[in-house]
Amino acid sequence: MCPPGSTMASLRKAVELKASGLMVDVRRTRDDILVIDHDAVRMVDDREVPLHAKSLSEWRARTADTDSPMATLAEAMSIAASAKIGLILDFRESGTEALLARAIRGSGFPLDSILVTGADATSRVILRGLDPRIPLGHTLGFGEGARINAKLLADLDVDAVTWHHRLITGPIANILHLRDIRVYGLHADLAEDIRRLRDACKVDGIITSAPDLTRAV
Repeated sequence: MCPPGSTMASLRKAVELKASGLMVDVRRTRDDILVIDHDAVRMVDDREVPLHAKSLSEWRARTADTDSPMATLAEAMSIAASAKIGLILDFRESGTEALLARAIRGSGFPLDSILVTGADATSRVILRGLDPRIPLGHTLGFGEGARINAKLLADLDVDAVTWHHRLITGPIANILHLRDIRVYGLHADLAEDIRRLRDACKVDGIITSAPDLTRAV
């Protein structure tokens, strides 16, 4: 059984499977500690409680005996650094850009091995102002293909895109590569999708929950 995403167990499993990089969802607690968690809420006494409503120590106590104990961004960065692999941070907390920039700078993690994606345009501007060296990405989900047009491709001011794999075609990837924008396909968990991204689209990376399959294809 695969461990839940954005947990220490899932990161260790990915390292064990020889993944070339890790991706985590970044959120914050009430005491402004950046944590990794796929969802913005946790169930507490049969009700949804936002992660920012409790402190890290409170979440640690409540999740210690679950299959997804609360983990910090610093702990995730430590795993990636020890394995000498890349790290993609899916930024989910607008308003905490300064916390994220400070955490990245303080970690000593190589900036050429990190990418902050998921941030909206406003957050990207703020992050650029805080530290222009931090690589930033642009994210599109499966239902956002209509947003891809000539203007978007020309105006993108990012280091990489993390788009749902079905939105990426060979011509689109080529245009982005000509602009020195790296291309990562999201949620590619089937062999045929992985093969298409690799062979037809020449993407720079494949974001998948099946890193063992990626290596086998």
